[in-house]
Amino acid sequence: MRKILVLTDYTDNANHAAAAAVSLSAKLNANILLFNTFVSQPVLSEFGGTPYAAERMIWVDESKEKITYLKENLEKLIEEVPRRGHRASINCQREEGSLEYQLKLLLERKDIELIIMGSRSGTTMQHLLIGSDTSTVINQTDRPVLIIPEHADLQNIKKVTIACDFDEGDLHAVHYLTRLGRLFGFHLEILHVSLWGHDDTREIEMRNKFSTRVKKYRYPNISYQNISGKDLSNRLNRHCEENGSDLLVLVHDRHSFLNRVFKGSHTSEQLKRQQIPMLVIPAGMEER
Repeated sequence: MRKILVLTDYTDNANHAAAAAVSLSAKLNANILLFNTFVSQPVLSEFGGTPYAAERMIWVDESKEKITYLKENLEKLIEEVPRRGHRASINCQREEGSLEYQLKLLLERKDIELIIMGSRSGTTMQHLLIGSDTSTVINQTDRPVLIIPEHADLQNIKKVTIACDFDEGDLHAVHYLTRLGRLFGFHLEILHVSLWGHDDTREIEMRNKFSTRVKKYRYPNISYQNISGKDLSNRLNRHCEENGSDLLVLVHDRHSFLNRVFKGSHTSEQLKRQQIPMLVIPAGMEER
């Protein structure tokens, strides 16, 4: 059965994201894999005179207790899922080493459908993202990554906005979203993002070709919008707020037009201003 991979560092943000995985797992008919990774050298030692081995054992024991406690809390939430719905099973896994290395090993498994993690709150993401940040996860995976702010609610997704440039990667992402839409029943807004001064005639032609191909997916609840400007990250956030979007979707491709528009790292820049949950879909994601 498919699995949702939940990356956790046991912070409040991560716990909130893990709780959101429960409702999503019921819709996606997927089970949950809680995963924590830690480096061999502790970030801060509170035991200056204690041998390293003792410090490591203390952290490993604490990590085991925390992930067990998190699992027990999630299982209580799963019990509230209606019996006609899928009640996920939960597995836990803790590994020593860098997140980048461990994630690579995990993704060799073909059963992982989605990755979920909490957004950064301005404090250090201890033990999960040491020496790294959210972009490590995004750049490492060919699976969608759902990043959830601490106070965001994903219980009822009514409107999803995808920012795109009408290229092939965007088309695959829209196809993926239409399949999710049939499960969640949301309205899908396709938002074309462009800089001021671009050829409007060319953009209209691209949109017409794109919409013709999207029609083949036979998803009934789609609309098209356009935004342009200089500070597109702010424009995008403002658009989502004004239009009541519950989820923002970005297609990640290092060589895409959108990536150039957002100064080489549109996902990282957008995450700094993130107000609603964000789903990052790899442009080269294979159909599953």
